[in-house]
Amino acid sequence: MVFFAAPLMGQVEKTGDEHTDSFSANNWSQLSAPTLGAKGFALYSRDIRMNKSGQYELWIKIVPANTSAFNKRFNLPPNTAFVMQYSTVDCENKSLKFEKLTVYNSSESILKSGQSTLFPTSKKDTIKRGSVGEAVYENICIKPERN
Repeated sequence: MVFFAAPLMGQVEKTGDEHTDSFSANNWSQLSAPTLGAKGFALYSRDIRMNKSGQYELWIKIVPANTSAFNKRFNLPPNTAFVMQYSTVDCENKSLKFEKLTVYNSSESILKSGQSTLFPTSKKDTIKRGSVGEAVYENICIKPERN
């Protein structure tokens, strides 16, 4: 019996680079319309799934409208271009949890990775008006037909 090793659909072969095609723009869906202003951002999502508890889990990509203001606000390296967060959204309880964080520069190289420093991870937070969390919650729980 002969087996061939090939990536399954949706999987990306690891190349050993600091970044792979899996994070390129064509693998992400726009989660919401970009918000404007100094605190504005664009949100993208991928790999959304429902866990055993009925909560949505997904990766979100946050691209700030003003990178210098965003980086200063969240104490990120000055050359940060965007961040990715693994998130759990609980529609029933109107809460969310941001977990893993990866920070990238404009060349899509990883600058920092680990626990989230942008948002609390020790507990699920209620949705705050005008926040990234509100945009994620609204587009996963309230307006899911657009995703």
